[in-house]
Amino acid sequence: MILSKIVEVIISAGAVQGFFLALILATNKNEKRNSNKILSALLIVLSVSIAHSLFLAGDFDSPYRIKEPFILLIGPLLLFYFRESTGLRPLHRSDVLHLIPFILFFLIIWPIWILGRSSAYSEFLFRNSIFLTIAMWTLGVVQYGFYWLTAVRLYRDHITAIESEFSNTEGKTLSWMKSFFHIFGVCFGLLAITIPVAIHLGDYSLVATITNCALSITIFTLGYEGLFQGEVFSNRTALQTIAAGESSTQNAADTQKVAEEAKKFVPDLLTYMEEKKPYLKEGLTLTELAKQVGMSRNQLSFVINNGIGDSFYTFINKYRVEEAKRIIADPKNANFTILSLAFEAGFPSKSSFHSIFKKFTGLTPTEYRNTIVQS
Repeated sequence: MILSKIVEVIISAGAVQGFFLALILATNKNEKRNSNKILSALLIVLSVSIAHSLFLAGDFDSPYRIKEPFILLIGPLLLFYFRESTGLRPLHRSDVLHLIPFILFFLIIWPIWILGRSSAYSEFLFRNSIFLTIAMWTLGVVQYGFYWLTAVRLYRDHITAIESEFSNTEGKTLSWMKSFFHIFGVCFGLLAITIPVAIHLGDYSLVATITNCALSITIFTLGYEGLFQGEVFSNRTALQTIAAGESSTQNAADTQKVAEEAKKFVPDLLTYMEEKKPYLKEGLTLTELAKQVGMSRNQLSFVINNGIGDSFYTFINKYRVEEAKRIIADPKNANFTILSLAFEAGFPSKSSFHSIFKKFTGLTPTEYRNTIVQS
């Protein structure tokens, strides 16, 4: 069938691309970030899993396949890669515990390679090959579900940290990860549904096909995006301070009392914003604004979050939108292009100006300008 051939091409292309991109990442002297090293290892594991399934298609009576123990590395490596990419939670020696399922399963099957098929231990495993295969697939789905949920939570924490420090999040949100989570979740949702059917029919070929398609899509997404993903934070220590600072400030003894205390600083902050207009600087950060107003970063963060009720990102961009509206309303600026308006109001690009302006006003800059002209 044409469809089956297309699926085969996609799966084979995924395996080849995984090895190729891993080679590029491993030999690129200019990009030696830990995230790239982890991504390279992840791509190799994904490709080995696919390649083994292709070479041993239909051989489902074996109690062991390279793909079975190695797929238990995919979830942990994905999590490690996302953690290194965001910089929010650096890797620690204790993270080796994530590899325990892989190590345990490997220890179960390695005696077969040493003792051979004729040993009593090997015969026992072969007699129970169906149970071993079912257990492996089930463990894989449960594990992927756990790491998927963990990675999603990590991504949300990343967005919160970004918006607490930057007024411009363009290129820092790792938005491609959100799409990846959706695709990855759907693929393994299908796998979880397919496994009971495979158990009932005794045919695991469909499970293998869905798995290989999911792994190929993972390679295509991670390979392309990871290859061109730059550092979101050049200073990891600063990022960890951001996360720790937000947490420690929020754990004050009396939230109501501290909130009231924060509101005392709001008038001075608003006056500074109106008079100095620091938001017109495209790359303004919370740390930089804190220095300007004579506060620590954590103090200013708490004033904005609790005294005003906004994140730093929202707080600054509200001012930028109001500045843009003022510029649009001025007849002298009737010939300004949308890009000029964006730069004048402190936005880094036309696309970010368009999305943020519509978020706060419900209209695009062009639509807003037209309403001004008509009135």
